[in-house]
Amino acid sequence: MIYFDYSATTPIHPDVLEIYTRYEREFFANANSSHALGQKTQRVIDEQLGIMSNLLGIQPNELIITSSAVESNNTVLKGVALKYPNKKHIISSSIEHASIIGAISFLEHQGYEIDFVNLDENGRFDLKHLESLLREDTLLVTLIAVDSETGIRQPIEEIGQLCHKHQVLFHSDITQAVGKSKFDLSNVDYASFSAHKIYGPKGVAGLIKKENVGLIPLLHGGHSITAYRASTPQTALVCALSKALQIAYETYEDRFTYVSQLKDYLIKKVSHLDRVVINSNHYSIPFIVNVSILDTRPEEILEVFSNEDCYLSSKSACSGQEEFSNSVFAITKDKQRAQSSYRISLSHLSTQSEIDTLVSVIERIVHES
Repeated sequence: MIYFDYSATTPIHPDVLEIYTRYEREFFANANSSHALGQKTQRVIDEQLGIMSNLLGIQPNELIITSSAVESNNTVLKGVALKYPNKKHIISSSIEHASIIGAISFLEHQGYEIDFVNLDENGRFDLKHLESLLREDTLLVTLIAVDSETGIRQPIEEIGQLCHKHQVLFHSDITQAVGKSKFDLSNVDYASFSAHKIYGPKGVAGLIKKENVGLIPLLHGGHSITAYRASTPQTALVCALSKALQIAYETYEDRFTYVSQLKDYLIKKVSHLDRVVINSNHYSIPFIVNVSILDTRPEEILEVFSNEDCYLSSKSACSGQEEFSNSVFAITKDKQRAQSSYRISLSHLSTQSEIDTLVSVIERIVHES
């Protein structure tokens, strides 16, 4: 099997799986219980929250454990709207994850006004346009840190500074950035990320909420790790998320260097092929390479790849049933490229030999279709 869909999900790291199973066996007690075993479990959770918050550059009480980045994103948008009901304007973009688009669409039906910030010629958010959209009644700016389809890294640090200059709250979905890009959350009020994108388990994620900003929780009833999400603390999943995050930070430099070399090799191999156009650019993280194979239909081409036991995506796995990639179209303004785009997501687990196989399939597609 040749897997090039790491941006959709990653296989769990053996050390993370070991941590999960060990803590599930040894610390199964409810951390909310007042007995000794429950309190011992609570100390384990507190320790892991401390480790993760230190890596992220935040305070332990600023990290909320959720079940997914989808939950984190929905919690922020709906929770901030409930907390600050007098402000009815939200700024976002057309390249956000489906959970952001879905949540703001829900709020739009509740009477909120939504504006989308433009992209510049490099596929990055136009900060001048963003500033022109900011108003006194702007509730929140929610903009992604790394586009999941093209890998373009957005200037969230500058965006945060701009929002704070105008006293507007800023949220960023950093799911594709964690472990793949360095970032500073100093001027980010809320941020979402997930374990399964960094070789952790599905079913656990994080929501960063700075202590000086408000939020109404989506889930009520029962004490938990924080006041912002009611549920029995998922001890083993918290520990697994922590381990995955630790590995991501400890191995970042080596993985980034290795994958950068693979990306350069891939682009060199495909850039000379007829009808193949590279959509990612120098702002893209090396882990995502988006290409268009012109005059092809993704549903047919992906089947060709699958028949070769090679797996990649035509767009984000959560982007719905659109006929083309919103991200590629927003950047290129070329519907043909957006309709025939493919996301090749790389990993430290990828090899040059796997890329050679991928390229050979692309060459056959180009020559035969």
